[in-house]
Amino acid sequence: MDPSPSLLALRLAGQDHALEPGRDYLLGSARDCDFRIPAGVPHLARVSVTANGATLHDLGAPGGLTHNGVKVTSAALVPADVFSCGEVLHAIVVRDFGSAAIVPLPALRAAAGERRVRAAAHALLRSPESEAERLQSRLRSAPWFTLSLALHVLTVLAFLWLPRTERISGLAPATVGVDFRSEQDLPAAGPDAPPAIEPEPEPTIEPEPVVMTEPAPKLTVEPDPTPTPTLPSDPQLPGENALLSTTSPPVTAGGGDSQPTDLVRLGSGGFQKTVAELRQSGLEIVFVFDSTGSMSHTIHDTKTTILQMLAVLQSLVPDARIGLVTYRDKGPRERFVVRQIPLGLDPWRASNFVQFVTAEGGGDRPEDVRAGLQAAFAQPWRSGARRVVVLAGDAPPHESDQQRLLSEVRSFVANGRSSVHTLVTSPDTAGEDTHAAFKKIATAGKGTSQGLQNSARVLQSVLTVAFGHEFDEDIATVTRVAEAEQGSFDVRALDLAHRGGVDLAKELQRVPVPQAVCNALVRRPRRAVVEQLVQMLTQKNCSATTRQALAGVLQRILKLPTPPVDPVTDALPGARELDELRRLASRLPD
Repeated sequence: MDPSPSLLALRLAGQDHALEPGRDYLLGSARDCDFRIPAGVPHLARVSVTANGATLHDLGAPGGLTHNGVKVTSAALVPADVFSCGEVLHAIVVRDFGSAAIVPLPALRAAAGERRVRAAAHALLRSPESEAERLQSRLRSAPWFTLSLALHVLTVLAFLWLPRTERISGLAPATVGVDFRSEQDLPAAGPDAPPAIEPEPEPTIEPEPVVMTEPAPKLTVEPDPTPTPTLPSDPQLPGENALLSTTSPPVTAGGGDSQPTDLVRLGSGGFQKTVAELRQSGLEIVFVFDSTGSMSHTIHDTKTTILQMLAVLQSLVPDARIGLVTYRDKGPRERFVVRQIPLGLDPWRASNFVQFVTAEGGGDRPEDVRAGLQAAFAQPWRSGARRVVVLAGDAPPHESDQQRLLSEVRSFVANGRSSVHTLVTSPDTAGEDTHAAFKKIATAGKGTSQGLQNSARVLQSVLTVAFGHEFDEDIATVTRVAEAEQGSFDVRALDLAHRGGVDLAKELQRVPVPQAVCNALVRRPRRAVVEQLVQMLTQKNCSATTRQALAGVLQRILKLPTPPVDPVTDALPGARELDELRRLASRLPD
């Protein structure tokens, strides 16, 4: 059963906090705020929660609040909404499935702080006045300490009674000391550390408020698996406030980077069921697109959004594979008719492939649509998986190819697991012949045909037809959240990107290459580290997956027109190209 839409949570720095109906939540630097954010403004915003939903109100945020990228004074909040105030505040609204932490009332926090002060004062008043009294108190409360002290005395006496050993060859003999204490009794650290003393139980204190102590970057942080977060104390306000870290928790060696939002949970019940089925059967998508001159806007937006689209796809169905085919037309001026990469799991190879595609050629209306679809049908499809082909273009196939093309489409979908869909880009200028031809292809392919007014939505439309048009709103929601988290990084990733060396090399050899590490490298490029990336390109032990990721990162850091590694052939750059990469890297700050 789907949860009620009123069960919402506020995600700050990766931690979900429940928004309880009937409460107002203040965000700001004042002590009465539910979320303490040192913005220099007592009250930035208020979130009012009722049984019907939540509403955001601006209370004087510097520069105002933005809601899904639009500046507002108030706005209704639904799952996947993002609101922010510059670099100070960044929050995502998500559904609460029962695991979000409960934010204590400010009055309870104040009472907890007072109890901490009273408990500390009481402990000082009842502490022994002399060392002798303190020792007696410890001996009474910890009988094992008496035994440990006695054993130490016996050990010292035993060493005094041992016979002296003669020196041999002028060297002092080795001496061995024996410590009879148990593991629990050993000092915490250092040779002079005193014996561990069992601490007295501390008074029970209620949960603390959330405090943001630095501007919150847009991070992808692994959620705390427990219902209530464990938050360290604020050193400036001892015992009174808790700190919500705005950075990702450190990852142990060999572990992955912080996990992104569970996008499946943001969707409807029907969407979650479909995703579960596809995770069992498998999902494979081949995107076939025209790359003649009239497709420039569509290709540009595909280049800028493909990594986001692939992140969404593999978050929903981790083993989903995608292939890319671009086509033009036969003719002496065309550099190719079809160019492609096969179905695979490597998002960087797919992104790099698109970076090499330019919109040029064409001239006459028909294009070689049939050649593009034939390349798609010949891909190395897996048996049992759902097979989806999505054709995008603004010109019809050659009239002489149409009947054979429709026959080939019907043959491809005859297994009952396959479908062919069409997207008419620039539908107002594509012409009736394009609409009619693409509709026939979709009908023969047991798919759908639609006009695409907004070229920036081309890859979102690919996902929509792959999962089903009835889930268009779900796809829009998860895409919006993925876009908000695009460019995320964590503290460990930034540290690796700053230090470089063996640890960074090991991380970049993982499959898949962690997106957070790549983002950190682009965000904070250093000369020595970028020179290391260039060197890694030529190493024999560098895998094809790592090499494609390095190529994509270097393109972004050095602002290259195309990645330095061919995504189709994996061909490395030549000596002159490598020298140019090193020259560009040497100009970066160290």
